[in-house]
Order: sequence, then structure tokens, then C-alpha cells
Amino acid sequence: MKENKIIVTTMFLNLVVAIIKLVTGLVFSFSTLIADSVQSFMDVITDVTSLIANKIGKRRANKTFPFGYGQVYSVANLFTGALLFLIGIFILYQFFFFKGVFVPKKELFAILLCVLLLKGVVVFLLQHYGKNYKSELMVEASKESFADFVSTCVVLGVSVLSLLEEYIPESINIDKLGSLCMAIYVFYMAIKMIVANIHGMMTRAEDNEEIKEDVIKEIEKYKGIELDKIKVIKMSTYYSVFLKVKVNEKMTIKKYIEIEKSIKKHLKNKNRTIRFIDIEPVD
Repeated sequence: MKENKIIVTTMFLNLVVAIIKLVTGLVFSFSTLIADSVQSFMDVITDVTSLIANKIGKRRANKTFPFGYGQVYSVANLFTGALLFLIGIFILYQFFFFKGVFVPKKELFAILLCVLLLKGVVVFLLQHYGKNYKSELMVEASKESFADFVSTCVVLGVSVLSLLEEYIPESINIDKLGSLCMAIYVFYMAIKMIVANIHGMMTRAEDNEEIKEDVIKEIEKYKGIELDKIKVIKMSTYYSVFLKVKVNEKMTIKKYIEIEKSIKKHLKNKNRTIRFIDIEPVD
């Protein structure tokens, strides 16, 4: 699956970024960068969660879950938001208790620029393919990765300000201040993600006439299959469509499967807000 390949790629890049940040932060006694590395490690966990949720979310609807498994995406994103909140707590811990003395060097700036480049690639891949595949997980992961990108920009800014240390009052610790700013930003992103996905878990039926018309027109293209019922469920910013169809008893299973795949493909291409389609043949 192409979607999973993108997630695996971003997971590898996130792991590389996290390791570089942690090692560099320890070498330079840079508490802001150490805190930032933990957020990058969380991106790796997020990608693993995305792979698991993606596999579960593709399952067909059944009697236990009549509206499919689409809710798993919101649950996974909620888990990500909770982890991000914990990262904010760790960064605050760094702010109060880290004792290292940070001394900026030229090598540090080169490393941070490389990290920003890698992180920019991760954000682009998740945003671009998340929209193409209509993957809410990838879109949410891109937001978390963008938060990590911004926090690395904060790290770079702290590094630059540290060069002006002689002009800054001794009572102000730029490294500590950077950690505090990062913690506030991470808390903001975490709360925003948690609230958004709690809202996303509240599904509801919706009379979306545009989607219904697209479904009717698409099914009319095929002989031997007739629309019986249609239900449209809004899940966060996307829609799930559940269809019941009457199938001519002379139609072979192979032919029906081909038609079903074609209907799903064309409907999703026609309307980018449709993420999940379940088609159930009835007597």
C-alpha cells in the first residue's frame, strides 16, 4: 500500500532527526535541543500508531461496527495528542532541572539546518500524500511534524541569541527561555489536537445530496446492480458512505467484485471528501 510506504519513510526520517537532535543536544549541553529531540522521538511513535490504525481502519463494516472502523483514526490522533501533552510536561522538567551550560558553535548551526531540511521533507510528504490519499492520520501527523519543525526553528533562534550573550542580562538564560517557549507551544498543539479529535469521534448521519447524487449516477452505469439504500456518515472533516445494493442473481462473484472496486474508485476520485465506502449486497 502506497500510503503505508509514505508513513514508513517518514518514520525513518523522524528517527534519524530524533537521534541527531539528542546526540547534538548532549554534546553541546543544549537543553532546548534535548527537549526538542524527545518530541521528534514521539513523531516516530506517531508513525507506528498510524500504521496500526491504518490497517484496522480499512476493515469492512460488520454487525459489531455497522459504520466501519473509521473511528480508529480519531482514537489514534487522540493518543498522539495525549503523548504530545506529556512531551510538554517533560520539556517543563528540562526547564526547571537541567544543569548543563550551553556554548554555541558553528558546527551546531550546520547540524540544525540539516535537521530543518529533513523535517521539512517529512512535513511535505505527510501533507501532500495525506491530501492525495484522504488520510486523516497523515494530515494530523503532518500537523504534529510541523509543530516539531517550528520547535526546531525555536532551537535555531535560541542558538543565534546565545551568540549575543554579552549583550543580554545575566539573569536571563536564553537556553532556559527557549525550553519554556517550546513547552507552551507543545501544550497548545496538544490541546488543539485532543479537542479536534474528540469532536471527530462524534459521528452523525448527514443528508449530503451531492454525495447521494454521485452514488446514484455511478451505480446507474452498471447493469445487473441496483441501489437499495444509502447512508452518509460525517466523521470529522470526511465522509463514510454505506450502500446496500441488489445484485442480479446471474452475476458472477468475480464480476461483482470488479464492479464494487470500480464504484469505490470512481466515487473517491469524484468527491475528495469521501474516505470510506462500504457496499453490501442484499437479497
